[in-house]
Amino acid sequence: QPYVAQRTLYDIRDSKPYTVRKLADGNCWMTSNLNYQLTAGVQAQGSSNTSREAYSFTPTSCGSNGACSMNANTLAANSTYYYYYYSWYAATAETGTSTDVSTDTSASICPIGWRLPANYTIDSTKSYGSLTNSYGFTTNGVNNTQNHVAALESTPLNFARSGYYSNGSLTDNGTIGLYWSSTAYTDATYAYFFYYSTSYTYPQNRSNKYNGFNVRCVAQ
Repeated sequence: QPYVAQRTLYDIRDSKPYTVRKLADGNCWMTSNLNYQLTAGVQAQGSSNTSREAYSFTPTSCGSNGACSMNANTLAANSTYYYYYYSWYAATAETGTSTDVSTDTSASICPIGWRLPANYTIDSTKSYGSLTNSYGFTTNGVNNTQNHVAALESTPLNFARSGYYSNGSLTDNGTIGLYWSSTAYTDATYAYFFYYSTSYTYPQNRSNKYNGFNVRCVAQ
């Protein structure tokens, strides 16, 4: 599939760089995970309070300042890439609530001009479903039992099976990749996310909003 040459985006909040590309679905995507660190007194974009900053997970077992090196798979050679785990509340800059059902949020932790991908049923053009559709991994954004892990983790997509953070510990690092969307599930306990493993690709999975997953951003 065609894609433009890689560019570098610098987040004005902390000057951290991100690789970006225009991918086969026609959208510009970050092709590295968000590594914006929430700290005391620093609000997420669009947030008016700091009450949920504890939901930005930075496991101390992952190295200095809690940052986890992208060493789970094909990005092992580049130790300068780091990422953090965010609850859905943190990923949505606290615009997502525990009572949201089947709705999209109004803001995200992504840099200005970027957003969380929506669920395919909310936005079929800027979602993990539209992205996986464009590379032939899924149809209409639904589960595909074929193994596409090699393609997902190579250029230009560069996803990572970095696991998730829950109940005080990092789980399944190197086994599964999990990335929040901006959309609440039909049950208020959950929100949609993109899941993949060595067995299948599932761009419309659901999980508890308090779990710590990774974040990718797409241009608005």
